[in-house]
Amino acid sequence: MTKLALKNPLFVLMLSVALLVFAAVVTPRMSVDTFPELSPPVLVIGTKASGMGPTEVEKTLTWRLEKAVSATPGVDHVESLSRSGLSVIFVWLKWGTDLDAAQTNVQQQVAFAMSSVPKTLGIIPPFVLQYDPSNAPVMQVAVYGGGFSASQIYDYAANNVEPLIEGITGVASASVNGGKERQINVIVDPAKAAARGLSSSDVAKAIERSNALLPSGRFNPKAFSANVYTNAVPARVDDIGDAILKLKGSQPVRIRDVARVVDGGSKDAQAVTINGEVGVYLNVLRVPGGNVVAINDQIKEIVAGLTDLPPGMRVEPIFDQSTFVRTTIEGLKKEILQALVLIAVVILLFLQSPRSVLIAAIAVPISFAIILIVLYATGQSLNAFTLGGLTLAMGPLVDISVVVLEAIHRAGRDKHEGRVVAALEGTRSVAIAALAATLATIAVLLPVVLLFGLAKRLFVPLAITVATGMLAGYVVSMIVTPVACRYFLPKEHREPGPIARRLERGVQAIALGYSKLLRAVLGYRAWVIAGALVLVSGAVFVTGRLPATFFPEIDESMETVYVRFTPGTSLEDAAAMTNAMAQTLKEKLPPGSVKLVLTNVGSPSKARSAMTSPNMGTHQGFIGIELADPAARDLDQREIADRMREILAHTYPGVDFLQAPGALVASVFLNGYIAPMVVEVRGDDLATLIDQSRAVAEVARTVPGIRDVYVRLEDDFPELRVDTDREKAGLVGVTARDAAQTTLEAVYGNINTPAVWTDPGNGQSYYVVTYYDDAIIQDTAAVGEVPVRVGANGAPIRLDAYGNIRREVGPVLIARNQLTRAGHVFMQTEGRDIGSAAKELEAKLAQDPRTKGVTTSFVGQVQLMRETFGGLGLALGLAVMVVFMIMATQFKSLRLPLVMLFTIPVSLVGIVGALMAAGQGLSITALMGVLMVIGIAVSNGILFVDHANRQLQSGLTPIDAVVDAARVRFTPIAMTSLATVFGLLPTALALDEASASNRPLALAVVGGLLSSTALSLFLVPTMFTLLAKRATPSPEESPLYAPE
Repeated sequence: MTKLALKNPLFVLMLSVALLVFAAVVTPRMSVDTFPELSPPVLVIGTKASGMGPTEVEKTLTWRLEKAVSATPGVDHVESLSRSGLSVIFVWLKWGTDLDAAQTNVQQQVAFAMSSVPKTLGIIPPFVLQYDPSNAPVMQVAVYGGGFSASQIYDYAANNVEPLIEGITGVASASVNGGKERQINVIVDPAKAAARGLSSSDVAKAIERSNALLPSGRFNPKAFSANVYTNAVPARVDDIGDAILKLKGSQPVRIRDVARVVDGGSKDAQAVTINGEVGVYLNVLRVPGGNVVAINDQIKEIVAGLTDLPPGMRVEPIFDQSTFVRTTIEGLKKEILQALVLIAVVILLFLQSPRSVLIAAIAVPISFAIILIVLYATGQSLNAFTLGGLTLAMGPLVDISVVVLEAIHRAGRDKHEGRVVAALEGTRSVAIAALAATLATIAVLLPVVLLFGLAKRLFVPLAITVATGMLAGYVVSMIVTPVACRYFLPKEHREPGPIARRLERGVQAIALGYSKLLRAVLGYRAWVIAGALVLVSGAVFVTGRLPATFFPEIDESMETVYVRFTPGTSLEDAAAMTNAMAQTLKEKLPPGSVKLVLTNVGSPSKARSAMTSPNMGTHQGFIGIELADPAARDLDQREIADRMREILAHTYPGVDFLQAPGALVASVFLNGYIAPMVVEVRGDDLATLIDQSRAVAEVARTVPGIRDVYVRLEDDFPELRVDTDREKAGLVGVTARDAAQTTLEAVYGNINTPAVWTDPGNGQSYYVVTYYDDAIIQDTAAVGEVPVRVGANGAPIRLDAYGNIRREVGPVLIARNQLTRAGHVFMQTEGRDIGSAAKELEAKLAQDPRTKGVTTSFVGQVQLMRETFGGLGLALGLAVMVVFMIMATQFKSLRLPLVMLFTIPVSLVGIVGALMAAGQGLSITALMGVLMVIGIAVSNGILFVDHANRQLQSGLTPIDAVVDAARVRFTPIAMTSLATVFGLLPTALALDEASASNRPLALAVVGGLLSSTALSLFLVPTMFTLLAKRATPSPEESPLYAPE
């Protein structure tokens, strides 16, 4: 390969240029994101059942649909929420399942199950959607201000802003949250209706009769042909009140005689404010693989182009996730350039030649071009993990080039060869060892494919990047580096200048001093081994006490506070208290630290918005806070979060709240929940389940560092029960089923069967809903007086004629997991990692009398962390095995690979030390760094053992062989190790905000490589001298190969 390249340098040049050009073309076409594509295979089944309580929803819908879909092929498990008027079922599929095929199968099962649900209940057919629980909004668009009402703002956002945003390529949906969906409300006065022998049902039927646009056939005279339509649609909202209900004698009784017609909003509504002003916001979700930066740029263009806004109304992008993405990507690019400069300095110090730096640097852009082309071909995006992989790969791929370059230098200097011969001979002398080192590094990445779930989605792109970079670096070093040496190195060996001479003498003196020190140390081999054992044992001991988190904390400048008031609190009161809390936070946090405050109280009326809303009723809400950029404030996000917790606990002691980061990275790893620590309690009896959940919460509050303990289940939400007396209902001509339906319409309105009115001004259609005046019906007695229908004698039949009305309390929601009811206790940590907190809580739950015997388990992020750590632990073991097999094949020995494996445990000393010094704990990125250290450390061992083994086979004693290897291989080993270390130093030192996600990985590699290199310089030679005495003979010396 090298010889062919040296003979065809022009071809090498053209190929290099072609790669660079092609990479420049495809890179702008790649999606830009924070993470690789992480969408888990999940389907959601949503069914709206207005008027039903959580218990009725569970019995009538949820259990029926759960049972039907749980046996569908590819289903892993099923979770559900039954809440007032809504059933939501999450169908978690096994990774790798065809989502489209599964969606079709689930839809068929749902349709079959719904066939047994009574049609008279008026339930809207369920919808089955592909759902991503980790898909946080890429942006929210706020519409507010101008003194407009909530329904006016909602109407403008839904009809003018939402369609424009949903038309953007890559946008999955842009649902409106908050406000009131415009609705024509016909509010009936029960007394006036009863006095005229009418009910709300009569009013609804009259509206339906008088509000129609119907085809009436065709008109076919001789001259022309035309369709005929009959239009009875009122031109104005007020005209609806003109419809005649009945004739009383000769006088018509109109709708306006018994009701008010109001152009208003829906009953079920959210109250949203933006910086204290009434408004709405659109949650913009993207399709899997959508380009966050491109989508948000187009949204900003659309918003800027809205010039026909009503006076005073504002439309603004808020909570822009692309800001964090841009910062991360730009920061990583900067780190790559910084790393390249530092690597160049290291090479210059060791080789004392600017030309050598240039030759080694050539490997980087060409290798990067190959990496980018491969990433594009495999459908990867530019994200923190692929760009982090570029940073990680840069050191090793330059190392290979440096090893080749150093060998060429040595061939030209020691053997006085010409440039071409030196390039060929020098490259050949290290080709096999460099290949083995490359394969060893790549081999440790192979077990990543055995990971599953989210961890696999995260690390496969990084593994592809690093593995491609290593292979590309090797090929470039074998082809491009020798050709570059042919043209850029001086024709003849020149004496270095005075500065270069000093540097060269310094490097040679260090190498010579090391070889002498090594010979002396080899006289105390037992002490070397004992010292290594002590250090490794200490590192293992400390490792078990490192804090454990799933992913490093990242300052995304967004916080969310979930609040809950007394069940039954009205929307108006809850909204007022939530706004007061938001204002308190804004005033008491450090000046300039808050950019925007959003409040959201109540549950959305639309099923698709309600199924993902954390608000389960009018008494629940949340505060979203967008912080100023990290550089513009004195406190980081964690410190601000702690300050917010103190403020709320002190100012509002009676309010339940849960605080959590509210941005993209945080939501990705919560696995569909709203807190990082979630304990699930299972049981069939709801009352017992709630008691057990509260007991778990009490125990959790005793664990140091656990805060914001929040029991999701509630059983004290006010309910009004109307028990139908079948006999009394029959006597007044009302069947049991009719009684339930008429009660729903009387109290809640005809929301399941509303009329529709089309506004001639904008062409949009709106529901016309009839219901009794809430202002009049204020107690159970007033409810009983509501006329539900008119009897045969013309007198109104009141609700209490057949219904027994009583007040009770019931659940806000009922959660289920794997066909069993489940309670969830959410909690946050303060000043403590979730790993140790979860471990201590588990121990206390098992011992405490209140929770002993209760079936509990961690779900969400803790479960995800434990599964991922277990997978990475398996990957580490397999990586060691694969590396051993590769080295055994290369050296044709089972003992010599053991020598190189001793570089692995000593690397743990530096890994633990670096993580502790930086205040970092174990995380998935740190464990990935450990995986990388195995490959890089072993590759250095290969360079040493390969040379020592050659000298041993040439007749030197084991001690002389390792001392010679120390003298010859010290420079390339030190140079490659330092190049990798300095390449990752900007990330390890967190010189940029973008370093946060990859910092533990860089720390693990830097610390592990430093300790591995420093300790292995003595441990590897020691073990070689011990094992070389009994080393397996080479094939040429084996009797099996002897001629007969």
